[in-house]
Amino acid sequence: MEFQMSHSASYEPMQEQLLQLATIVKQYPPLTQARKLALTKLINTIVCSGKLCHPQSGQFPANLYEEIYNEALQELLLYICQNIHKYDATRASVMTWVNFLLERRFFPEAIPKILNRQSITQLPDQDILASVEETISLIEVVRECIELDPDNIFKKKHIENYPQANFQTLALRRISGKSWKDISAEFEIKLQTVSSFYYRCVTEFAPRLKEYCSNDIN
Repeated sequence: MEFQMSHSASYEPMQEQLLQLATIVKQYPPLTQARKLALTKLINTIVCSGKLCHPQSGQFPANLYEEIYNEALQELLLYICQNIHKYDATRASVMTWVNFLLERRFFPEAIPKILNRQSITQLPDQDILASVEETISLIEVVRECIELDPDNIFKKKHIENYPQANFQTLALRRISGKSWKDISAEFEIKLQTVSSFYYRCVTEFAPRLKEYCSNDIN
């Protein structure tokens, strides 16, 4: 699979900024407010850098490109949040590390996942149940947490000037299977703006969701 990535004169300063942010994140203990803020800034800088690689068209159906890319990106960002300690600045720049993961791991994992999701209605009922029984309960717990919003934080967090486009609303639409294209059209907000906001919120609220899920399951 071949990938494309753009470069510009601002590439080196951006790389230095990412290295500084990654270093700062790793200095703080996990789950602390300072680490969460630094990690949010790191993720936001990566997403908005314009340096993330993209798979070339023709590797899979064109109508699935967006869904596959966003699936891979979401898994990548979650991985970074949980494994930033594995980044070694002596071996690669932050973007080289990030794009290596995106290209070699998360795109290859996302493609069959999305293709299988498209054809899942063709599977026998028992096969469907067997393939999702371990994940459906966790998804329902996450949905419950976001719907209940016990601390009233998910509804308050919204895209600037678009209070209706809050994290609670967007997350519930994503969980129900809506594509970013449909969500973008519904709220009349650019796709990149909506998805970037969502992924920043996922980073910010990950500890809270994890805590809720742990308490519910235990």
